[in-house]
Amino acid sequence: MSKDNKINFPEEYKQIRETFLKNLKQENLQKAYSNIREILDYPGYFYLEAVWDDVIELFERITRELISDDWGDLVKKIRENPNDVDALYDLAYNLYEESAHSIAATFLSRANKIKPQDEKIVSELVVNLEFMMLNQDACTILSEAEELLETSEFCRYLLGFNRIITGNIDETEKLILTIQDSQDKDIQFMAKSLKGMINKISALKKSRLLDNTDLRGWHMVLNGSILLHLSPYGIDDGMYGRYAYISDSYSLCRHGIDRLKSVLDAARIDVPYIISLPDRSSQILAMATSQIFRKPLKIWDEVDINTEGLIVAYDLNEIYSEEIILDIADHRIGQILWAHGSCWTYPFPFAPDITTYLYQQNNSPWGGSGMGYNIKSKRIEILEIDKSEDEDLSQQIIRAERDQDYIDDLDDLLAMVKSLNLINDESKPGIFRTNGRRMHQRVGSPVLSNRFM
Repeated sequence: MSKDNKINFPEEYKQIRETFLKNLKQENLQKAYSNIREILDYPGYFYLEAVWDDVIELFERITRELISDDWGDLVKKIRENPNDVDALYDLAYNLYEESAHSIAATFLSRANKIKPQDEKIVSELVVNLEFMMLNQDACTILSEAEELLETSEFCRYLLGFNRIITGNIDETEKLILTIQDSQDKDIQFMAKSLKGMINKISALKKSRLLDNTDLRGWHMVLNGSILLHLSPYGIDDGMYGRYAYISDSYSLCRHGIDRLKSVLDAARIDVPYIISLPDRSSQILAMATSQIFRKPLKIWDEVDINTEGLIVAYDLNEIYSEEIILDIADHRIGQILWAHGSCWTYPFPFAPDITTYLYQQNNSPWGGSGMGYNIKSKRIEILEIDKSEDEDLSQQIIRAERDQDYIDDLDDLLAMVKSLNLINDESKPGIFRTNGRRMHQRVGSPVLSNRFM
């Protein structure tokens, strides 16, 4: 670490640097990491280039202290050779794997300036920008890489997708024409995915605005998934129907089941069984669903993979079996996949056919860690894990009353379901699919929302 006090750092950086060193000395490692993020989060402070060497030294120290020497060695390569694009890419890829997308994008942006028009660097940069919902930035970077767009079908796909997110449908249609006959089957699949989005847009626009506040409509376009419930909180103040932090309730579980039944009835889909995934939360929810639907309950581990029915998952992010994940990744005849809660900031790799709500952080009514009001103490308290019998908890769902704050938008939901019948076979939403891989669940959409770290 340079101790040369004569270095003329910008005053703002000098203050952050001093705070970082203080936190590091006091072993407040998470705070020190947050200090570095202030500088390295995309696109980086305007003076980042002037202090780059020093920032990298600081970043190497915190990665060694907070993570491991292996990470420190990745940063060291950049400290020793700031223009080593391979080192920049390798570090960024590891940051991406740890969901540190904003820092990864900064390193990739530097690599892109050093070595422009490189497919690996540009595509990785764009993917990280997509996670941050900076789709216009992604479009700009791709559009400026004109030579790369001429040669890279994958980058033309990325531009087409990000054009959809930013509302430029016409250019996406033109780009589809350039990749739909690709010799690469993966590119063909991507082109069909974009075409499917365009077809869903055409069908939905006949009955809804599909503007930058229509979360339900765009969730269907991008994910082929039906969104049952919109959060009533902050809907006009930057959330537009998504939840940030939510302590789920028995009322919302019951509301989801009722909405689910209405959708399946409107789509004229009769499920023969309710099939529960094996985790506890899914089983509690499935028990209640079975009784409300008046359909027999089966457990996933006890049925054939092709058994027809409604597959119930409380939250796909709570499934830790790779075998089950692979089993439910594909559409099958007569199967519908419903996930009650879906994370929208770090989504599951594929989208359920139907989900109740979108959250950033969620706690089940019985899983603990959520917040609840204690009537006796008249205080908000952290809830403990409810160790009651699963059957008793499912009964609480069945008995739960509807929260008066919920938005009365069932007509809008069912109108959208009706319009889905207009979509052709290639672009059908999940509930009508009988084969093929489920759609990749997207992070963002034209409906931007506040995010909280």
